[in-house]
Amino acid sequence: MTEFTIGSVHHGFILRRKEHVADISSDVYLFEHELLGTPALAIKNSDPNKTFCIAFQTVPEDSTGVAHILEHAVLMGSKKYPAHDVFGEIHKGGLMTFLNAMTGSDTTLYPFATRNLSEYFSIMDVYCDVTLNPLLARSTFQQEGWHYHKESADAPLQFQGVVFNEMKGAFSDPVQIIFRQIFAGLMPESTYAHESGGDPACIPDLTYEQFAEFHRRHYHPSNGMLFFYGDADLEQELAAVQNNFLRQHTAPGGKSEIVQGRRISGPVFIEDGYAAPSGGSLNGKTYLAVGSTVGTVLDRELNTAFQVIANILYNSDASPLKKAVVEAGLCRDFGGMFLADSCFQTVMLTYLAGSDPDKRDRFLALHRQALTAAVAQGLEPDLVLAELNHYEFSAREDLTNAQRGLDLIGKAMPALKHGADPFAALRFEELFASIRRKALEERYFERLIQEKLLDNPAFAAVTLRPDPDKAARAAQEEQRRLADYQRSLSPAQLEALTAETQELIRLQQTPNSEEQLALLPRLSRSDLNRRPPLHRVTVADGCISSELDTNAITYVQFGLDCSCLDAELLPWLDLFGTIATEIGTGQRDYVRFAKDVSIRTGGFSHSFSTYSHVDPSRPLRPLLWLQLKALSGWLPQALDLAQEVFADLSLSNRQRIKEIVLREFTWAEHSVQSEGYQLAAARVFAHLSQAGAVNELVNGATAYLQLKDLAANYEEREEDFLSKLEQLRQLLFQPEGLTVAVTGSAADIAAVQNRLGGMRQALNGAAQRRQAELVFPPLPARQAFATSADVVFNVQGGRLFSGFSQYNGSFEVLKTWLSRDYFWNTVRQQGGAYGCFVQFHPVTGNFAAVSYRDPQVARTYEAYETLAAAVQKLDLSPAKLDQLVIGAYGSLNPLRSPAAAGLKERDAYLCGITQEYRQRLLEQVIDTKAADLRRFAPFFENLTAKGFRASIGSAEKIRADAGLFDEVTEL
Repeated sequence: MTEFTIGSVHHGFILRRKEHVADISSDVYLFEHELLGTPALAIKNSDPNKTFCIAFQTVPEDSTGVAHILEHAVLMGSKKYPAHDVFGEIHKGGLMTFLNAMTGSDTTLYPFATRNLSEYFSIMDVYCDVTLNPLLARSTFQQEGWHYHKESADAPLQFQGVVFNEMKGAFSDPVQIIFRQIFAGLMPESTYAHESGGDPACIPDLTYEQFAEFHRRHYHPSNGMLFFYGDADLEQELAAVQNNFLRQHTAPGGKSEIVQGRRISGPVFIEDGYAAPSGGSLNGKTYLAVGSTVGTVLDRELNTAFQVIANILYNSDASPLKKAVVEAGLCRDFGGMFLADSCFQTVMLTYLAGSDPDKRDRFLALHRQALTAAVAQGLEPDLVLAELNHYEFSAREDLTNAQRGLDLIGKAMPALKHGADPFAALRFEELFASIRRKALEERYFERLIQEKLLDNPAFAAVTLRPDPDKAARAAQEEQRRLADYQRSLSPAQLEALTAETQELIRLQQTPNSEEQLALLPRLSRSDLNRRPPLHRVTVADGCISSELDTNAITYVQFGLDCSCLDAELLPWLDLFGTIATEIGTGQRDYVRFAKDVSIRTGGFSHSFSTYSHVDPSRPLRPLLWLQLKALSGWLPQALDLAQEVFADLSLSNRQRIKEIVLREFTWAEHSVQSEGYQLAAARVFAHLSQAGAVNELVNGATAYLQLKDLAANYEEREEDFLSKLEQLRQLLFQPEGLTVAVTGSAADIAAVQNRLGGMRQALNGAAQRRQAELVFPPLPARQAFATSADVVFNVQGGRLFSGFSQYNGSFEVLKTWLSRDYFWNTVRQQGGAYGCFVQFHPVTGNFAAVSYRDPQVARTYEAYETLAAAVQKLDLSPAKLDQLVIGAYGSLNPLRSPAAAGLKERDAYLCGITQEYRQRLLEQVIDTKAADLRRFAPFFENLTAKGFRASIGSAEKIRADAGLFDEVTEL
């Protein structure tokens, strides 16, 4: 075994420091490359989920998105791996538990993780080659970044590109606009005043030559960082990057410098707008935000303390400031966050959602007044304790994350990048113990609030108004720019542009050759374990238990049977779950309840699920889950809280209930306008099964529109709404049909089981329970929802299989081909969407294709309509089929955290899916033949003959293809 001593050299790397970090049970090594200066941090332990990351400091000088486009483009092929779209090919077939790339404000990183040792070193080789030796063809820049797109002489000229369309979707989100404006206001003329992801208005300013030059300047090992995590041999890891890549460099390169910009000395007021739907009232639709710089990423104790302070001041329902702001009618929701590693300077940010422009100054005065009072009178000790406990719980829970390596790399990277101590960044216990002691005994938080917030005269205040004309103005400006460009072209140049567009389409439609694919590293079917270990739940007395190592955390879910609810009550179920887990009890008002939830638990929340059983004679089982998580030492007190809610839920605080309703609508409206594909998918699945119809009433457009009406007419609807809440409490809070699920240690599972009798007795709903006879309203078969977004989400679905027996493991292989090949090529690369994926439930046989941040409508539905023909003529080489088999196997046998594993097994049990069945499914995947895939072609004819479609997004794009829909609804 290799001896690593300080100062020793290993494959060109000098070991600068090594320590055992007990907090993460790991040996940590910091190396520096002798010649190039590249730092390499290794976190070594027994975790088989090996994680690698190569990262580069990519400092934008404008908002053309060059760093983001490069992140996409380098993954399209390299000198050693000249296949088109290397990332997509690897993604099709592998056992990776994580594979991605991300662009930050000053860094681009390329991480992946896998449990397979051979795959680990193979993809490490790929990631190093694509980043350091990419091909960067002009066509790649056009596809991933932007290009002028004109398919024929009569076709309109357009801007197209994956990043261009992705960022159009991102710029539809008002929250993202707030972040951009706060950074620009606090740090003018800095690196962080630019949009590293790219502003759609600026992206077409980027030239191919600038793009290639940015790579030359920034993607040098001297400007990079390396990270290794897990149980792989460290000597082999260092040898792999040195021998295959770093030794090719004979001289160090430059390191890009972050521009800190100009420091502001006083308030900066910024006015901006976000695209809002036309025709509605603009009252209560403004966002207000205030940000202040606090320190830098080097101030670790300060940063940890302020993450707790942010929750005390802004996020806890027990916060006096939050209570005062909401009760003063300044907004519908108030919150905030501390941004500890978004850039070199750290930022405290608070926001008001659902406000008005004329309330800004009142808020600023109230904000200062509340902070002054907190310092003078002292923060309430219980509130401080609550948020200290809450933060500590989250830190401990992070250690059980399935992608623990990625989390730890994320903690160490800012320190390594900015010259701080990465070892300290990985430690928690001693630091937090010090913060806890000083906060509770020395008024530490009050002192920081005074020094860093009240005594800091510099802040940026953003007023973000709803602007019904913004989307139209942006579209007009884009069309003007395109028209100007087209007028500047001669007939010959226009003809050349059309030819160039057609050539790009031809390249996108040309598959990689077998020779190109053979260069990529691959596993074989023999690498797959035919009988991997599968977790099995135990069931006793209505309790579904998963005994797993959860780092002394217990996860408990109480499932309330919703089969007694009529259709008129279902749209209010999600809101009831929110209120039930926040409003408090007869013994504790919502403020006291919020404190005790944070003191005793890691969270008390709700979710809704419908369970269709493999036995078709079994009825649908809809459950509202009330779920809590707690450290083992706090489990009895956490269960006491849940039991108190069951026995004594109080719905008497009418003002607080109104505040919750208005808050929930504000964020529901935000989600619908910016990322509303769930509503379109729910509307499609509502046509396909009772489970889909129930879920649409609970979480779909029906529920959203009822919430919208309630928020707009609350005084008129209040009595009826409160009556429905009480009906739900009476019907749901009954012991019959209670399902309990718990994940944790054997001792904690036993503790929960011992409490079940008392929990059932506490459910004292008095209503007469009966099986509801659901009558679902008729819905259009083809529907679109128009919003103010710049992009669209397109969904088409149908019932593929009429019985569970028609589904088998080979369909999972076909599903992998659909998501990672067919849709990737047709909808993403050729259509310009950010992505396209499949939603499928094997028990019901229901299937849907969903496009994401899509600039197309009709073209995407054309891709959906031709699925049956594409499957029928599917002809895969043995190597390509093996690739898909391995990818499908990896999807069916993923790495999960203990909490996620417990939930997965709970849901499988409730659907009647056994471990034996899952075992057969994996074997069917491994044994799949090409002909098995083609046999599914007739089933896809249902997508056309008996299919349903729904789109949500850009009103302009939807109206242009309105003939595809029976009804267009303005949201």
